[in-house]
Amino acid sequence: MKTIFRVAGPKFGVLIWFLILAGFTPQCGAQATLTLQEAISKALESRAALRAEAARVSIAQGLERQARLIGNPTFQFENQNLRSGQTYSRDVDTYAYLTQPLDILGKRKQRIAVASQGVASSQAEYELARRQIVRDVKHAYWEVRGTQEIREILKATVENFQDIVDYHFAQFNAGAIPEQDLLRIRLESERLQIDANLASIEATRSRVELQRQMGQTDFSELVLTEPLDSNASPISPLDIQQVLGQRVEIRVAKVALEEAQAKAKFEDLSARPDLSILYGYKRTQLVDTNAGTNTALAGIQITLPTTDRNQGNRAAADAEVHRQEQLLVEAGAEVRADYFGAVQEYDLRRHEVIDTLHLLREHGATISNIARQAYQQGGTDLLRLLDAQRARLDAELAWVKGMVQYQLSVVSLQAAEGVSQ
Repeated sequence: MKTIFRVAGPKFGVLIWFLILAGFTPQCGAQATLTLQEAISKALESRAALRAEAARVSIAQGLERQARLIGNPTFQFENQNLRSGQTYSRDVDTYAYLTQPLDILGKRKQRIAVASQGVASSQAEYELARRQIVRDVKHAYWEVRGTQEIREILKATVENFQDIVDYHFAQFNAGAIPEQDLLRIRLESERLQIDANLASIEATRSRVELQRQMGQTDFSELVLTEPLDSNASPISPLDIQQVLGQRVEIRVAKVALEEAQAKAKFEDLSARPDLSILYGYKRTQLVDTNAGTNTALAGIQITLPTTDRNQGNRAAADAEVHRQEQLLVEAGAEVRADYFGAVQEYDLRRHEVIDTLHLLREHGATISNIARQAYQQGGTDLLRLLDAQRARLDAELAWVKGMVQYQLSVVSLQAAEGVSQ
């Protein structure tokens, strides 16, 4: 149902529109709501990528259990001196024995150490993936929060403005206003409608991206409820050593270095001989007799590392240790740069919120009120009044975008500090 204004004078009708716009009150229907913490929780529950990382931990734990097992013995059965016309029980020599490999030269212990480092590495990478998901969800959440706020502001503005268009159209038909004023009102209405359509498209795109980050398959409409001006308390800077201790990227790099060092030591130990013991049964025919006899068989087996002393694998493992050392140094440099950059951006955004954005909204409202009063008293024309009100709308949208950027700077700073959630 449309509102019909029955107030004399074309200028007062325009004033009604701007009084309506003064509140910029978005109207939301009954839709599912979502807090930031709910978005994070759903993402951690639903993301298949995180479950895949958890499976890598289980894989590494299985490899560690396998590394702890002792090698299986080998059973060997032989017959020797087989010839036609023989009596098997008397003339054929029979051997049956077991060969048990021995891990007494440190190989098994180091193999377990390598597998244990693999578990630690997969756990660190899982935690890194988890924190990256939390960071991405936070980032996407605030992007959606801003686009939805802009969409609702423009939607309310368009709906309110349509009544003004209808009113001026009736005034024009009655000959109370010139055609130029009607065209200007229509032009402003069309511009607002285009902006509202674009804002709606952007809100939908960003919402779908958030739901993708959350691992959702239902892309229904959501209303985000976190206030844009939350996180108002200042974040105190941390000592860089504390930051380095909290960042999972550093832990991942350290664990990767320790794993490489364990593998290098294992390759060194692999150059040692392999030792096995043999024990079994032998039945053979004794010399100058027609009967066989049963005897025991025992021995050792050892490899002779003469030409193959694992030179290539040892060199490759040493090179990998050097590579991981450099990656650890690089990770430290990236964390330092990331943190100081995030601190500077946060400080700038916070000062912008305190010193600029709030004043921008106040100045926009002041300019709007002055232009409205001047227009009411006949001191300015419709075009100047439209410009003033457009400036106020722009100031309101600039505040929304600035607050979103501030919230994103908080997310970046928390991630740079190594905050998990």
